[in-house]
Amino acid sequence: MAESKTAKEVRNEHLRTLGPTLGPLYDALYNEVVWLHAKWNQYRILYAESPERVELLNRTAGFLFRMIQNVLWEDVLMHIARLTDPPKSAGKDNLSLRRLPKALDELALSAEVATLVEEAEKAALFARGWRNRRLAHMDLKLALEDRAEPLPRVSRHNVEQTLGAMAAILNRIWVHFTHGEIAFGLFIAHDDGESLVYYLESAIDAEDREREKFLGAAGNPKSQK
Repeated sequence: MAESKTAKEVRNEHLRTLGPTLGPLYDALYNEVVWLHAKWNQYRILYAESPERVELLNRTAGFLFRMIQNVLWEDVLMHIARLTDPPKSAGKDNLSLRRLPKALDELALSAEVATLVEEAEKAALFARGWRNRRLAHMDLKLALEDRAEPLPRVSRHNVEQTLGAMAAILNRIWVHFTHGEIAFGLFIAHDDGESLVYYLESAIDAEDREREKFLGAAGNPKSQK
């Protein structure tokens, strides 16, 4: 069984292993990438597991769950865009994966990480297009459908490819210093979307049984005496 650590214990391990300069930066980015994976896992649980699951959500509260789907999707794209921002914009420093190569003292490792960062940037271009023209800002021509350049096509594969590229950056650094790899996608929560689906299925089953019982009684007058 994997050892469970608190956020403070994880931070202390990062600082102890990576030092006072790289450690805090790595820890902050680690937390962001973990949280990004966690949000994406919830999206997949609710909307990408099976058509039957989507049908369940639509049956119980279709409008609400469609809204949650849109909010989760847009938030994931925004998060991806933030993590691939330039190290500085509008004169202010950003927490960005692009800061990592210069934070590494070993030239060979720095060059390798820089290549991985470039790959993550390329993978995230779709999210940056959506962030800049739809999510953080509203492109007028796009809104008015006035001969605007269309937004990049986006799919769940695009998101997962980008998340994998981000995890590869942090894992390359961690493997270099510890020879251990981090499974960013294995985020476990006991009160997550799976719990929600379980209770929704239980409620629907109970409702169906009650309806069948009522219809059976209505079709058999003798049973009502």
